[in-house]
Amino acid sequence: MYKETVTVTQLMDEYVQLYGLKHWSAGTLSDNQHRIDDYIKPYIGNIPIKMLTTHRLETFYDQLQSMPAVKMKGKEQKTIAPSVIEKVHALMRNALNQALRWNYLNGVNPAMAVELPAHRKNKRASWTDQEARHALDVCVDPVLKLCMYLALGCSMRIGEILGLTWDSVYIDDELIQSDESYLSVKQELRRCDKRSIDDLRKQGRDDIYFTFPPWKKSESSTVLVLKAPKTESSVRDIYIPAVVAEELKQTRARQQYMKSLLTDEYRDYNLVVTQENGRPVESCQIMDKLRKLIREHDLKPVVFHSLRHSSTSLKLKISGGDIKAVQGDTGHAQARMVTDVYSHIMTDDRKNLAKKVNEQFLNKKNMPSAPLALGLSQVQIIQLLQASPELAEPLLKMYQILDREHA
Repeated sequence: MYKETVTVTQLMDEYVQLYGLKHWSAGTLSDNQHRIDDYIKPYIGNIPIKMLTTHRLETFYDQLQSMPAVKMKGKEQKTIAPSVIEKVHALMRNALNQALRWNYLNGVNPAMAVELPAHRKNKRASWTDQEARHALDVCVDPVLKLCMYLALGCSMRIGEILGLTWDSVYIDDELIQSDESYLSVKQELRRCDKRSIDDLRKQGRDDIYFTFPPWKKSESSTVLVLKAPKTESSVRDIYIPAVVAEELKQTRARQQYMKSLLTDEYRDYNLVVTQENGRPVESCQIMDKLRKLIREHDLKPVVFHSLRHSSTSLKLKISGGDIKAVQGDTGHAQARMVTDVYSHIMTDDRKNLAKKVNEQFLNKKNMPSAPLALGLSQVQIIQLLQASPELAEPLLKMYQILDREHA
């Protein structure tokens, strides 16, 4: 009888227990639990899953578009964002797949044929090289400036920056002078749901390294932690530009001074980015600082993660398209994430590219050899083909055409 009457709420609870606790990290579990509790259960939780149809799910997602978003710390979204609806749908689709496996449903998964509400995906704004350099020049907040340096110079995520500890930073004078100073990304700082951490801990698979004590007397359902990074590929060593290394040295000196000044009032967690009393800085605080900088200096509005985009694009240009080197800094599992998602081609670069195509390919009077016409070295061609094997055939045809023109 239970199989005939199981509701969406019952399915989602079982889905989290039997699937989520085996596959999700503490951060992912916290995020998914929030979406289930705030955006699924209140709207369709009482519906028996046997009553779910593709049309019913599409109506549900359409309804969510006009519903108020649950206020999350540091978030300003007034209604539920399309990206959140997509993640809610992904949860429903996977949960219903499990329902089929458990024989709670027969036939097909009604979520598989769903068409999500149409919306225009806006490309995330990012700074050009000149805009990023100007922002660094006008920034006087030492905490924000260090975070910006680490995002732009080392391509780090904000959680990785805020979770960085001094025992993972190697910046002695000899290393700096030989351009061999580096840091190790081993953990990230983020706020997680206490219930999610407890549930994972019972399963023996929580990825929490350290839990910070609460500073406020009021009870909270979340806790600030140092945890394992986003993915296995996120664990990496990053060489530090000399300017960033000097900024880190100045930060360490300021911290030593504050320790001597505050003595017992200083909370030393060995963090690189801290408040004046040594306590950790949260991502929402960095975003507030960035918004203030943008407002005061009339900068292009961006979110902090955009700085990582800018860093990746800059490194791709400076390296001449060395995808693997850039991927080593960013910590992406796949090279295509660097090229497809993070390389923002600027207008001036596109103009220069058109000029080079004209001079080196279309203008036959000045036709160079085939490799030079493409503007690629052998190493770059190999890297390109490794990242995108499907380009092998068109590249070969282009070389054949150029060789015939040269003959």
